Amino acid sequence: MNANTGYQVPGRAPVEPFGDSGYWNQQFKREPYYAEGDSYNDYEAAYQGGYEARQRHPDVEFDSVEDEIRNHWEATKGTSKLAWDRARMAALRAWNRGSEPGGP
Repeated sequence: MNANTGYQVPGRAPVEPFGDSGYWNQQFKREPYYAEGDSYNDYEAAYQGGYEARQRHPDVEFDSVEDEIRNHWEATKGTSKLAWDRARMAALRAWNRGSEPGGP
C-alpha cells in the first residue's frame, strides 16, 4: 500500500498526494495502457510526474520535459512493476489532461 493512501482520519477529508490523484485513481483501469493485475501504485509516480511537470511548464511540449518526468518517475516509482514505456504513456496522459477542457 502506498504511504499516502493508508489510514484516514475520521471526519477529515482525504489528502491527495498530488492535485489530480483522485481522478487517476478512479480512471487508470479505463486507460488503454492498463494491464490486468496492475494497481494504481504502479502508475501513481508517472501520473504525478506528468501532472506536476505540466503545472511547471504549461507552454512547452511533453518531449522537451520528458527526461525530467522520467527522472521523477525513476526516483519515486517505488515498487512499480512498469517499464518506462508504459509509465511514459501514463505520464503523457496526465500531461495532456492538464490542457483538456474540464482537466485539473
